[in-house]
Amino acid sequence: MDDRTDRQRRADEAMGEAMYQMVKSMTKEDRENEDPMAPIMFANEKMKTIDDELATLSKEEDALLKEFCSFFDSESGRKKGDEIKQVFRAKEIIEELQMNVNFPALAYGQTFLSASICHSLEMMQLLIAKGADVNVENEMMSECAIDELLEEEEINGGLTDEKKAMKNLLLSKGAKTADVRWLELAEEAREKRKDHSDDSYRDEDSDGDGE
Repeated sequence: MDDRTDRQRRADEAMGEAMYQMVKSMTKEDRENEDPMAPIMFANEKMKTIDDELATLSKEEDALLKEFCSFFDSESGRKKGDEIKQVFRAKEIIEELQMNVNFPALAYGQTFLSASICHSLEMMQLLIAKGADVNVENEMMSECAIDELLEEEEINGGLTDEKKAMKNLLLSKGAKTADVRWLELAEEAREKRKDHSDDSYRDEDSDGDGE
């Protein structure tokens, strides 16, 4: 029995199509030289890059970043009245650090935008105003904020008014659902395969002219 929702099914099918097209777009040389450990090595290198960037922070900057991250701690017992104060403080920290709000500083590579779902609409609005990419994915699960909201909507049979406003905000800013993002990757792979085919044709044509 397939317990997936229509959204999950569309995303899975689109992911399968993207994977198929990416494999098909690989040249024979690509496949021969493919390192099965490459994805793990890439992930480790990415984590090292994040650690290296964090290591460049001064003691004062590190303290500010930790304070900023604490606003997204769902276990902090935050009261509703504290949220607006935290949004104002978050704005101050972002501006003082000249912070890239897409930087994956939270646990498990969760984006600040995804984490803002559990904070407030005002925090999400601030992050977007400060440059948050509505289509940046969490390091784990490759989900965006819009995917998390849609999943919550399915599980709970709807969203609160505030989260409906979040959903509408993300969509108005160009948020793409998982199936759309996977289909775009599939199309990129098709174009890559077409370019390879065109290059091979030109090479064969050039060889023929030289005879």
